[in-house]
Amino acid sequence: MCVNDYAKMMESLLLKVGLKFESEEEKVAIFVNGLRRDIQDLVEVYEYSSLDKVLHLAIKVETELQKKREAKRSGSYIDYYSRSWKGREKKHDTQIDLS
Repeated sequence: MCVNDYAKMMESLLLKVGLKFESEEEKVAIFVNGLRRDIQDLVEVYEYSSLDKVLHLAIKVETELQKKREAKRSGSYIDYYSRSWKGREKKHDTQIDLS
């Protein structure tokens, strides 16, 4: 289930049961706990103050994970990462002068 579908389902269920939250943080915590584990692990690294913000973040994470899976399936997985790390390589052959 994609993040958008999950968010709609959660909203619908909350309306049906009439559950009221004491704070926005409580609502956000329940939403994050229901995300797929791979998305949840990445979303939890960031700070967010509202359900809307965490929803947008979860959608971004889901999109990036999907791109990685597609790149891996198509055989361009290494190309995907080499482009994203371009210019960040460390030079390992640098000699250090200790004199």
